Amino acid sequence: MSNVTSNVAVSPGISTDTGGSRASPVGGGHHGNEKSKKKSCPKQHQLPMFLSKTYHMIDRCEPTIATWSTTGDNFVIKNVECFASKILPQYFKHSNFSSFARQLNFYGFRKLKAEPILTADFDAQTASYVRFYHEKFQKDRPELLHHIKRATKSDQQSKDDVESLKIEIVQLKECISAMSTEFDRKIAEMSYQFNHRVATMSAEFEKLAALMQQSHSTTNNLNPGPSKVLSAGAAPPPQHTGSNMLRSLSQVAGMRLAHPSPAVGPQPSSAAQAIPALGEKRPAEAEL
Repeated sequence: MSNVTSNVAVSPGISTDTGGSRASPVGGGHHGNEKSKKKSCPKQHQLPMFLSKTYHMIDRCEPTIATWSTTGDNFVIKNVECFASKILPQYFKHSNFSSFARQLNFYGFRKLKAEPILTADFDAQTASYVRFYHEKFQKDRPELLHHIKRATKSDQQSKDDVESLKIEIVQLKECISAMSTEFDRKIAEMSYQFNHRVATMSAEFEKLAALMQQSHSTTNNLNPGPSKVLSAGAAPPPQHTGSNMLRSLSQVAGMRLAHPSPAVGPQPSSAAQAIPALGEKRPAEAEL
């Protein structure tokens, strides 16, 4: 009997009853509660240590160095140098702020820029603040931390590609804006040159029209028409017809035959005989 009792006693956490009932573990209710708690609350080692340390570090840090924002959806580091030299070594094995920011980037945190709209609102003190944001990293909401995942190489590559595309889009927008400005400048310059040429050609045309009108007026003054001469009272010039010339020649021939000239002496030319001297009467007129 003693052998049986010793054999049973060897198994720790096991108890027996006299009724020969099945053995049950001692403190089974306690272990069951622990299992239920483990199922309801995730284990701490399942959460990345970096996230846990960062959450507690911001939650417990001195507000003048680093603290949560007023809305609690991001945290702000007010003094980067002091944060790197005094706070980081308490939780991590380094004091490199760039390495800390790189780790945040791997977990999907985004750095927020606090730039004022008006230059008058610029504050040199708050301009040096550094803010980080993640939709699952919020004040008094530690249960959201298990939704934050570290990016894999493919995710990081995709993120880098997206950032590269964003940079290219910004560059393209700047290029389009510059081209649009240059295009507007060219159009304005061409419009000015066109209007200037049209104005110059109009002025030249008006000058040419004035010169042509002046030339036409001068020509009319130098060569008046018949109507203008008659209206001034001047007699029209004599008009010689063919019949009058034949009549005169016949009269001269008749006078020549009626009064032949003497043979002695130089003979006047027919032209001189035909034309009487000024004031001398013709023979026919003398007979009459």
